[in-house]
Amino acid sequence: MKRLIGLSIICAMLLTGCGGGTSVAVQTPEETINTAFTALKELDMDTFNACTNNKMTGGYRMMSDLFGKQDTDTYRQMAETMVEHLSWEIHSVEITDNTAKASVTIHNKDFSDAVGMFIADLIKKVNQNQQDGMNLSSLIRSTIEEAKESPERTLPYLQNCNEEFSIETTINLKQTDKGWQILLDESLCDSLTGHLGSQKFSDHVSAKVSATEELLRRNLERWGVSEHADQWTEKLEQRLNDFLH
Repeated sequence: MKRLIGLSIICAMLLTGCGGGTSVAVQTPEETINTAFTALKELDMDTFNACTNNKMTGGYRMMSDLFGKQDTDTYRQMAETMVEHLSWEIHSVEITDNTAKASVTIHNKDFSDAVGMFIADLIKKVNQNQQDGMNLSSLIRSTIEEAKESPERTLPYLQNCNEEFSIETTINLKQTDKGWQILLDESLCDSLTGHLGSQKFSDHVSAKVSATEELLRRNLERWGVSEHADQWTEKLEQRLNDFLH
């Protein structure tokens, strides 16, 4: 039942249910899922937020970089890439009082390897740029900060991903006075964004990440800081993890 409601009907319904505009009708859980996911594909975040609990006090569970950023063009390109191939089928819905559980299959491109390749290349950059007498902590910090300030550098990693995945999941919803609302959790957000931020890489990419980490350890020995090898690699990985999340 992929995208059960035609786009023209969805457009009409955006003014009802999901907390949008004047509530004249209440959407069913199925309609709420289709409206929310269609809005996500179109990056209509107002509608998506209205149909979900995406907006939190002080932030958002998904696509937070689309809100309040000075340079939104790059983030929008990245977001478009993440949801371009998103599709779904709703298999069943069970309603109990004011809650519902929907059995849904989500299809998307798998971007987890993009993260792995990005990590491997950043570690490689540390290896290549280290010079005698340079403060390694400063190098790691500057490498991560440079990546954070240039998000366009991550876009090709996403665009080069070709693998796809399908996952069966249970989506929880609750009924409010404005209609049904999807309760996003970490697993659902991860699937909707194509596992971006996951560190479960393919064997090939895992091997590449491991090889660059091992090269860094060997270089640390050559640079005379071998006793801190694990500390430096953990520090780099932690900074990468902070950046990617």
